[in-house]
Amino acid sequence: MVRQMMLGLRSAGTEVYEFDTDLNREALDCDGREYDRGTSGPVWLRWEKVRPIVDGFRPELIVCNAGGLSFRPEIARTLRESSALLGIALSDPDVFQASTSRIAENFDLFLTNAASTIPDYRARGVAADLLPLATNDEFFYPVPPRKEYECEVLVIGRASPDRIEPVRQLHQHFRVHLYGEGWEPHGLPSRGLLFGEELLAALNSAAVSVIFSRTPAGHAIGKVAIFDFIAGGALVASHYLSEIERYFEYDREIIGFADTEELISKIEFYLSNPDQAAAVRDAGRRRVLSKYLWRKVWPVITDRLQEMRAVRC
Repeated sequence: MVRQMMLGLRSAGTEVYEFDTDLNREALDCDGREYDRGTSGPVWLRWEKVRPIVDGFRPELIVCNAGGLSFRPEIARTLRESSALLGIALSDPDVFQASTSRIAENFDLFLTNAASTIPDYRARGVAADLLPLATNDEFFYPVPPRKEYECEVLVIGRASPDRIEPVRQLHQHFRVHLYGEGWEPHGLPSRGLLFGEELLAALNSAAVSVIFSRTPAGHAIGKVAIFDFIAGGALVASHYLSEIERYFEYDREIIGFADTEELISKIEFYLSNPDQAAAVRDAGRRRVLSKYLWRKVWPVITDRLQEMRAVRC
């Protein structure tokens, strides 16, 4: 997702220098902890490693995207004299206490994936807001269905506690294709992992793709996968959430459900009414393409950041 966002910023017409922390681990300081992408604490960028890039590229904006990533406070203050600093959290609220709450003050603007954390950020004096969700249609688009991926229900993801029993019940009612890790100990066979063209083929071969809304810690949030899958040609079913109502109209552009019983009922309805299923699928994709692409979202973010810095000055 982080790279999709970066490519969207580049597609919006911005010259971008990509600094991949996975390829530059020597630039990361975890205060003696093992690097875990910010799960248990902040991940500081070593200024002596990053400074040559900043001095050479002279960015107007520096984005620290996810992973508990930040410059240390004294470096951030100096950088903000010449560059705007934008921080982004993609794993809130799970990492709020350990990581993101400890770095957010270092940025001109901090965007979080979890609306529930915004009051806490603002109470700490942080300029925080909700991260707009979007996708990249250069990577997620419809492809022809393939026989080997045909199924009534597609589920992709880890075997989180909240998903196990719903998936078991789905198996009892429908032809389910399940992908992801951790399902076998629960008697639910996984077909492995999906990437690239194989993922797109699966999305376009399934009648309904189910996305569960909870994080590993059990918090309900809007998932970027909803946007990716809809752009990729899927008919998506996901929990009713006020955060998703900001983007889609339930049962016109995306299937909504409150519990497993309603999910099963909705799937049965759309399997019996393929024309209505196709209408929801098509309407959802039109909505995503018209409004929720990263190249369209980024200018809104950068304009807001410029306005905030102008007021501060």
